Amino acid sequence: MIKIAGLGISGLYIYTRLKNSGFDVSAFELKKPDHYIPCGFATNINIIKKYADNINIDFDKYVMSYAKDITFSGNNFAGRHLASKGLVTFDKNKFENDIIKSINYEKSIIKTENRDNIIIDATGISRYYIKQTTGDDKYYTIEYLTENSDFKDFYFYFLPQGRGYFWSFPLGNGRYHVGVGSKNMQDLSMINKYKRIRITGRNIRMKPLFSAISNDNIIGIGEAIGTVSPLTGEGIIPSLKSAEILFQAFKKYNDLESLKDEYERNIKKEFYYYNILYRFVKNVQENRIINYNTLKAIKYIKKNILEFGIDFNIHSFLSHFI
Repeated sequence: MIKIAGLGISGLYIYTRLKNSGFDVSAFELKKPDHYIPCGFATNINIIKKYADNINIDFDKYVMSYAKDITFSGNNFAGRHLASKGLVTFDKNKFENDIIKSINYEKSIIKTENRDNIIIDATGISRYYIKQTTGDDKYYTIEYLTENSDFKDFYFYFLPQGRGYFWSFPLGNGRYHVGVGSKNMQDLSMINKYKRIRITGRNIRMKPLFSAISNDNIIGIGEAIGTVSPLTGEGIIPSLKSAEILFQAFKKYNDLESLKDEYERNIKKEFYYYNILYRFVKNVQENRIINYNTLKAIKYIKKNILEFGIDFNIHSFLSHFI
């Protein structure tokens, strides 16, 4: 049997894909049904719709706001206006809750003694089953649901030394998500001036862990293995990609070792440039921006931002750091 631990977006996706394809699969989740997901709710509609179609979900009905004018700002430059290539906010809570309603899941921890089971660890930052690894890199985040923002459309303010950014994303009906993600906890106070309806926050994994994606009969997906952009912090589409890659490996192989080898090979093939982006960010933080890795990273920076749903000028972006 395949047992899935964690019913966030990647866990829900792979559960549905496996179940609909006739696999023997069960699900486990401990969070409360009314849990408010700490997430900006921003994604690229042009990409996520394809994954929603795979599990027979009409994504359009969850869209809250379509980006019209996107602003990038930073300590070295005033706001630059960018075009949307599919950036939206969507009701991630409703999206996930609607899928969960159709799943008879267990509200318990998986017993790992039975090695005949394959456990999929979709527990995100905790890596509860696959276990923590050395050299991890986590940032702090905080977010308010609010009815007041200084910015009416999508807004990003990049903090000095590449340590993170502030965001304001419209949710429709006069509401916004405003938040900060940073290596420095002190930066979280940037949103204190906003009157909040709700507050959420958590740590977020910003380092790819693609050499630590399995442990015996346990296989990780999503943020558990670091499928979060080291540049933007976006993890929705990358986590869905990782789940689809694992699903395809299940379809191809019956034995565990071949399945794990296939999965790891394709994860590294799909996300190889995340390591380049991670090194770029670290170089910025360590004031080593002018080097070969920066030149190598340029095309992947553009690729990564475009995947988020934003069309932008790479040279304007780099001027923030140089």
